[in-house]
Amino acid sequence: MRDYARAQRVIDFIERLKITIGDDAGKPFRLRDWQKKFVRDVYSRTTVTGNRATRRAVLSIARKNGKTELAAALVLVHLIGPEAELNGEIYSAANDREQASIVFNAVKRMIEASPALSARLTITGSTKTIHVKGSGLKGAGSRFRALSADAGTKHGLNPSFVVYDELAQAKSRELLDTLLTSQGARKEPLFL
Repeated sequence: MRDYARAQRVIDFIERLKITIGDDAGKPFRLRDWQKKFVRDVYSRTTVTGNRATRRAVLSIARKNGKTELAAALVLVHLIGPEAELNGEIYSAANDREQASIVFNAVKRMIEASPALSARLTITGSTKTIHVKGSGLKGAGSRFRALSADAGTKHGLNPSFVVYDELAQAKSRELLDTLLTSQGARKEPLFL
């Protein structure tokens, strides 16, 4: 089954954001056709109960083609946008904290470029964490954090959305397996 309206809400949300780096910095985020197809493929597939059917997605493209900006926009989709949930846990993971911080920094720039997002989100740079302010609003209680590769400290997480950057460069599957198995309590988890 397909719910194209759900995917369109994700596309519409992203296209209200601004590009934060490169030649198009400061301009509205206009998804390319391949990016829209990716979003539709991930967000429109549903189960008979109406839940998102896609739980894992792989985006593999050449360097310098907007992967980080798209990943950052999807973090916001899950943190405060149409896919946000109460007390959501959103993480960017990578083989080291510096690599995981690349997505965090892109999310931070997108928030800083939007007065509406800045009013709803608190950024704590020292811990690479972003929290949704207030209660009773979409995404209330949710947070986004950049993670390092130390899997041993990640067993207590309950992620609703994870972006794992540079997965092919991982030295082991430990962090991947820890994050995948920690999503079991979520209704519609997504691992990108």
